[in-house]
Amino acid sequence: MLEPRFCYRISAEAGMAHDGEGNDTSCFTQMNFEGGTLLSVEEYTPIHEKLKNALSQQLSIPVEFFEGISQEEYDENHDED
Repeated sequence: MLEPRFCYRISAEAGMAHDGEGNDTSCFTQMNFEGGTLLSVEEYTPIHEKLKNALSQQLSIPVEFFEGISQEEYDENHDED
């Protein structure tokens, strides 16, 4: 069972983040529904995809710049600054 937390990598081509030299770099985002019901993989996967499309529309960034990633990958790559 999975937490209702949906994580994504946004590719450098989207221009959402920059490194210390001003170059485009990838970044990470998540949608976390704290306290929500745990989901089976069969339930989680289509929601993960639908939310990717919704996030793309909300940010006006082409959906191909978004990649659904695991919660573990997000945690390994995201700094809590």
